[in-house]
Amino acid sequence: MNPLSSINNSINSNALSDAYGVNSGQSNVSSTAAKASLPAKTPDTANSELTKNDNTLVLSGRAERAQKIEAMANDFFKGGHFNTAQLPQLIQRLYQDGILSEGQLNRLSHSGFDIPPASEQSLANFIDEQRKGLSDSDEDKKLAEMLDDAKWVMGAMDVSQSPLVAQKANRVSSQITALLQSDRPLTDEQRNQYQGIKSLMQLTAMTGEHQQAHGQLNSYLALAKRH
Repeated sequence: MNPLSSINNSINSNALSDAYGVNSGQSNVSSTAAKASLPAKTPDTANSELTKNDNTLVLSGRAERAQKIEAMANDFFKGGHFNTAQLPQLIQRLYQDGILSEGQLNRLSHSGFDIPPASEQSLANFIDEQRKGLSDSDEDKKLAEMLDDAKWVMGAMDVSQSPLVAQKANRVSSQITALLQSDRPLTDEQRNQYQGIKSLMQLTAMTGEHQQAHGQLNSYLALAKRH
């Protein structure tokens, strides 16, 4: 399997970082410093304006992020054709659109994130295939529920910033980890496809981490409040 670090090599290039604002912290500081040189205002006026501006930034930032997530979902998941061969392109898109930060991708890389060998079979088709072959045993019922949850998450990628989606994705990821470590007989193809679902769930769960995802915005607001 290909670790996420192989994709990070291209993500971490200065050209890409500069193009999408990763290295733009210096310009933010300069802009804030310029604002600090303006004539002083009364505390009440300054606090009122700062609160209003903070709220506007947060709302506009969240709305823009939601639009980018919806566009990503439309490009990758509409029609249910997403497969493991598209995972590298999805990761690049999530980073380039600012949906996931470099820090979040590094966290994934250090938490055992893997990209399985590429397969043209859609994950949705694989889930349906596996679902049909299950029995009524308690073990298979639990597996069926996990597969249903995975497919539900894939159908909700346009709102993957939702805590509910992130929670389900986290649970599915943990359940697949347990499955892959169990004694249940699986072919190599099955293992690769389950790993692909797990990787997608990890990305989705990370997308739903609001505080981490808005780290750059929160840093800007914290800096503004000091001036």
